Amino acid sequence: MSTLHITNGDSAAGTLREFLDDPVAVTCDLLFEGPAPDVDLDTWHHLRAAYLSRIAPDGYETIRRSLTEGDRRIDEALAAERVVLWFEHDLYDQLLLVRTIARADPSADLWMICIGAFPGVERFIGLGQLSAGQLASLYPMRARVTAGQFKTASDVWRAFRAGDPRSLLSIGDTDPLPFVAAAIRRLFEEYPSTVNGLSRSADTALRLLKSAPIAAGRLFVATQQLEERPFLGDLGFYDILRSLAAARAPLVRIDEASAPDMAGAIVEITSAGRDVVEGRADAVALNGIDQWRGGVHLSAERRSPWRWDPQAQTLVS
Repeated sequence: MSTLHITNGDSAAGTLREFLDDPVAVTCDLLFEGPAPDVDLDTWHHLRAAYLSRIAPDGYETIRRSLTEGDRRIDEALAAERVVLWFEHDLYDQLLLVRTIARADPSADLWMICIGAFPGVERFIGLGQLSAGQLASLYPMRARVTAGQFKTASDVWRAFRAGDPRSLLSIGDTDPLPFVAAAIRRLFEEYPSTVNGLSRSADTALRLLKSAPIAAGRLFVATQQLEERPFLGDLGFYDILRSLAAARAPLVRIDEASAPDMAGAIVEITSAGRDVVEGRADAVALNGIDQWRGGVHLSAERRSPWRWDPQAQTLVS
């Protein structure tokens, strides 16, 4: 039987190809951002491509074609081949993992390697850090996906796409997929907080800007150093900054003319941004909200339908 290996990005895929004779496919979508409702597959590809084309260099048609062809290849393999999943512990990977498992029939010949640490790597971020030899050492530890893991993935994927976030908040036992609970909690931290209306990512960026303006690329690196399990790419981070800058009461200013690309553009906090991060104003009250978290559309002029309470560690409406 032929085997298809599926992983989370081009870096890990390139290293896997150094020692595997089987084909390696990449699944990559920022599922924690943009619309991800429970819709048919054609509509799904349209919605995801429309969002991703806002932040990625490729256009809508290219992205939609890539998403469609990627899903078709994976679905064909799940139906007829052995499939080995190579993923890690962060939010980005865990959503891709549960989606892939949930799309498979429980009778599929599906195997998984999913790690949160690697011996000798002091701060494990992801598979892309590892050499071919290190990745090859994981292969004998692959395990067949169990019935419990199929059920957990299906339950989480259904709840993630629901229009009411309480479905995901009350998901129950996720122990068969041990990294999912922390990933879900990190997703909820991207909801506007009860403290100041900022997501955790936006709040971290503004706090780092309080002392001095910073180039966007350096700011991205600094924010990710404060993440226990980094999941956000630079393009997604730059989209957050641009949204803060384009708000009706801008929370940052970006001098994109100061550099040849966004990474070098100088970002500084505005007085409104300082008021928000220091607790004198609320970001949603100032600027409203129009964001998606899975199937949940947070849309309002001055009051978010849902917020994350970091002290109680729960959502409130």
